[in-house]
This record gives sequence, C-alpha cells and structure tokens, in this order.
Amino acid sequence: MDKDQFLLLATRVLSGNAAEGEETRLRELVQSNPEFQVLYDQYARYWQSGQETAAPTVEAALERAWQKIHAGETPAGESPADVPVVPIRRINKWYWVAAATVAGLLLVAGWLMQARQSALPEMLVSYNPRGVRSTIALPDGSKVWLSGDSRLEYPAAFTGNLRELKLEGEAFFDVFKNKEKPFVIHLQSGDVRVLGTSFNIESYAADEAITTSVATGKVAFVPAARAYRDSIFLTPGLKVTYTPGNDQVSVTATNAAADRAWTEGILVFAAEELSAITRKLERFYGRKIVFRDEKFRRFRYTGTFSNSSAEEILHFLSRTKAFPITISDTAILIGK
Repeated sequence: MDKDQFLLLATRVLSGNAAEGEETRLRELVQSNPEFQVLYDQYARYWQSGQETAAPTVEAALERAWQKIHAGETPAGESPADVPVVPIRRINKWYWVAAATVAGLLLVAGWLMQARQSALPEMLVSYNPRGVRSTIALPDGSKVWLSGDSRLEYPAAFTGNLRELKLEGEAFFDVFKNKEKPFVIHLQSGDVRVLGTSFNIESYAADEAITTSVATGKVAFVPAARAYRDSIFLTPGLKVTYTPGNDQVSVTATNAAADRAWTEGILVFAAEELSAITRKLERFYGRKIVFRDEKFRRFRYTGTFSNSSAEEILHFLSRTKAFPITISDTAILIGK
C-alpha cells in the first residue's frame, strides 16, 4: 500500500466512513510499519484541528491534509497528546528513524515539486472551432497555420533541448531552423520531429489515419506504436499516411502545394471519397452535413475549389456523379 492509499484509509476511519474491517486494517498497518505510524500521527493532528472536517468529501479532506503534510504545517495549539490514536504498540527507536526518513522525504518531495513547477514554462493553447482558421507566431520565430476544429498547445518560451508542441487536428508549419534544438510535434498516435522545414499535418481523432506531407526540408515521422529507430524520413514531395488501428504505414508522392492550399482558402480533392470530403467541408466551413443514404459515402471525386461555399461545392460534385441534396438552416442533407 502506498502513502496516498494509506491516508485515504485513515481519512475514512477518522471521518466515520470506514467500511467493515477497514479500522482493523488501519490498526495493523500502523502497528507493522513505523513509517505509516508517523504519517498517521501527523495526519490525525490535522484532522482533529477541525480543518479537514470542513472539507466536502473524503477525497477533498485527504488532498488538503496531504498538501499540508508536504508543506510541513502544524495545527496551532496541537500536541501529540491531542491526537486520536489508533491503538498501537509502544514506540521504539525505529519510530524515530522512520520519522526522520519521512520528514526528509517530504521535504525533498516538496522541494522537487516546487522546483519542477517553477521550471515548467507557461503553456498556451490555441483552439479553432469548425469554420475558423488562424495563424500563430511561435516564440522561436516559427509560424503555424491552424485549421478548423483544431487545437495547438505550445509553451510561451521554448526551454530545454527540444521545442515541443501538441497538435490535435490539422496545421501547416513553417519551422525556424535550429540544429541545436529539434522541433517535435506530439500527435495522438505519433510524433513529428524536424530541425527546420515546412510541412502539413492532418491528425484528427475522428479520422482513421494521420497524414504528414513535406514542402521543404526533411521530416521524421514516428508512429506511437514504434521506437525512434523506426522513424520514417520524408523529403519534399512525399507524404506518409499512418493508420493507428492496424499500425499500417504508406509513403507516397504528393503535391505539397495542394496539401497546404487550404491555408489560402483553396480546397483540393484528389479521388477522395465523399465521406472524407464532407468531413473537410464541415471543418472548413462549420456546416453540419448528414448522410441520409450511406451508399453515397463511397462516391469519389477530384476537383479544386476556391472562394466557394460548402453548398456550392456539393452542388457541383452532384452534377458529375449524382446525389440528392437538401439544404436547411441547420444542416446539409445528402440522400432522400
């Protein structure tokens, strides 16, 4: 049993919420483990001071007391004699050894926690709902075009040996070159690692696959299920498609300009299924599109559209391979 579990058990006993046998279990732990005996004595003082009984839940009481123990606080006016003690054996010299050990551990843990918190940079989050796109200037001079229904998390300042970000959705990156500090983008099912380059990433949780295509420079894609030694290296004009469900990877030639055309308001479809096209339209324009007839999902289309609405694009596609469309204020319906 770890310390958190022990304190949760002590909280239930002290608050009168213990299940059958838990008080006996607590007594056995205190009697058999000097470290738990010290923790119980400390915690019981905090509890009796009345500060923890005001907490709304057992978990909240535990959290408050645990924070106070880490901070080394002592309830005013309390003494060991005031502690509601679970019957235990007589204290021996090992009690004081354990007490010193626990005190040292708590001080070190508190110092490490404080040092870690002060060392962590402030994290910023940019989120675009469907139908919204934006550009972001990163602290190192890199630039990001963030698509609709996408989220980018990045630090206010890049510290340490890496420039790390987290992406959910689609974005085009133009990365400032810095050989001493690689640029790493964490995705739901993989990482992209570069030094200085420009590339497009599409990584939506709702999609089956992740794609990364390179415009300039060199990119390493690492599937989450693999190690860095299995990195897939891409150069301009190449695209990797990774399907996490079956850990399948394919690398193909691509038109990098077409892959990033969305940053200029242009949508390019290359033999894509209508189901994939409608997902892109929903994210790009913020319109809800519903299939009334599933058979239309697998229709494939190729085309380039600039300054067109979702309705206009779907009407045009329906002329080449017909499907019925109904447009309302709340949604676009495909099928009868």
